[in-house]
Amino acid sequence: MEDTICSLCAQRKGNQAGQQIAFFAYMSKNVAIKTLSKYKTFVYDRLETNTGNGYDIKSGKFTAPESGHYVFHTSTTAYDKSYSIIEIVKNNKLVDVALADANDHNDRAAASTMTILSLAKGDTVLVRAGAYYSGHYLETSQYTRMSFSGFKLA
Repeated sequence: MEDTICSLCAQRKGNQAGQQIAFFAYMSKNVAIKTLSKYKTFVYDRLETNTGNGYDIKSGKFTAPESGHYVFHTSTTAYDKSYSIIEIVKNNKLVDVALADANDHNDRAAASTMTILSLAKGDTVLVRAGAYYSGHYLETSQYTRMSFSGFKLA
């Protein structure tokens, strides 16, 4: 019986990919709306966690180190009469969208996404500005943080 249980454990471990994969990156400074362009990739320049080395701090892209199901989260805040569409893109194809919209008032408006994707090894995921944006800036501060994170499900 014990041999059967150990055999089942070994089979289960063999069916799961070996490494843990997780990342958390955020913006260190506000993003001026005037610096955005249609479909410009957001590059989150502060990296707190990058287990598996999937997130590239230079390009803003996550590249799947191995195949599997992944969960991604974004958080974006528009500040004082500002707004932006935020797009989550897999292999150059739009898969999710959010709108941070403080266009008609002086205050913060936050938007977030949680997106579950099936990725093959080498697939890329990024966050970019959508076709519409306006105003002053997207905020990252002691009150709110623009971030991009993800992890592979076991």
